[in-house]
Amino acid sequence: MITEENKFLGLEEIKNLIEKVYAAQQAGNYVFFSCSNYAVRVLAMKEEVSKNNEWDKKFEMETYACDPMQEYNDCIAYLEKLAGEKHDN
Repeated sequence: MITEENKFLGLEEIKNLIEKVYAAQQAGNYVFFSCSNYAVRVLAMKEEVSKNNEWDKKFEMETYACDPMQEYNDCIAYLEKLAGEKHDN
C-alpha cells in the first residue's frame, strides 16, 4: 500500500501487477516485467512481435516519482485489455 512516507508501490500493487502480466502473457501477448528498488517497469506488445521490434506500451513507475499510481492504473488497465479482462478504469 502506498503511504505518505512511502510513495512507492507496495507489495499488494506489485503482486497485482505480476498477476496481470501473467494473464496478458497467457492470452498470447509479449510482456516484460522488471522490479527493483529504483523502479517497476512493464513493457507490452500485443500478440505478435512487431517487425520493428518496438514495444506497443511502456510503463515505468519510479521510486521517486511524485505519483506512481497514475502510471500504475494505466498499466493495469492496458494489461487487463491485453488479457481480455473487463477493467474498472
